[in-house]
Amino acid sequence: MKNLQARLSPVAGVIQAYVGDAFNLQNLVNLFTQVETINETDAQLAEASEYEKFIPTKPTNNVVGGGEVLKRQRGIGKGKRHAGTGTDIPLAEVEYDKVSLEVIGGTIGYQYSIFEIETALKAGIPLDSDKAQAAQLASKKHLSDVAWEGEGQAKGFYNQSGVTVIAAQHDWATATIDEVLEDVNAVLTPALTASQFDDPATPDTFLLPAAQFLILAGRFRSATSDKTFLEVVKEKNVFAIAGKKLEWGSTDRIDGKGLAGADRAIIYRRDPLCIRFLADDVQFLAAQPVGVDIKIPGHYKYQGVWLKRIDSMKYLDI
Repeated sequence: MKNLQARLSPVAGVIQAYVGDAFNLQNLVNLFTQVETINETDAQLAEASEYEKFIPTKPTNNVVGGGEVLKRQRGIGKGKRHAGTGTDIPLAEVEYDKVSLEVIGGTIGYQYSIFEIETALKAGIPLDSDKAQAAQLASKKHLSDVAWEGEGQAKGFYNQSGVTVIAAQHDWATATIDEVLEDVNAVLTPALTASQFDDPATPDTFLLPAAQFLILAGRFRSATSDKTFLEVVKEKNVFAIAGKKLEWGSTDRIDGKGLAGADRAIIYRRDPLCIRFLADDVQFLAAQPVGVDIKIPGHYKYQGVWLKRIDSMKYLDI
């Protein structure tokens, strides 16, 4: 600080000529220091919005209290050879269920006083935009919770009702590569079989919990191999053998989210026709003076995760 003052001293007279006799050199030094601070909100926003990388996100397009009702039907059963006599005829059936997603209103706001405004003007700090960004972050934190965990009766990304849950039979920290492949294929094989008659619901994304991703990425196939377990799993799973494209990713949001605290992998089709998260960006109203404060209320709408095709998703608890 003293060094900065020393560097500015030779030009202090010139500066005072432009800003007036009341100018205080120490204040100028403080302004330089303020400019050099770090804004961490951008990184926080990216983290809070992580769900958008994994779930197609769409606006609600509805008023609060409205929503959608999705009636789903799925044919089950399979024919078999008939012996020519007898009545052992297999029956086809239809499974029905219904999903309702209500439009919910969310609120967030920010405020500042006339004293903060005066100080910000003198310091050159963009007070309004900084606080608006903080309010946007606060709304995203809420929507992130809704997207991953659900809210009320609405389920989140990793705890959807009706999704098949398969338990891994091996501890990947000590399992052989064949045993890891066995667990991975246990969840992929049924999806591959089903895709023969319903390709639009075939999973295209394998989202691993970060803890298990690190295990696979850190273990090598053998002492003489430079291939990790993760590379082998990507190359040798049944989808890869069948020529089906499968994107791999990871997030620590699903660590410990399975049954009995297991890490939960999500295998699903990242397609808005199969799954989507319905939410709007926050919108701010006009500033409202209250005493010596200025309040800016904001609002947004959301519905939550809409899993339109249950058969497009499976969970693997590891």
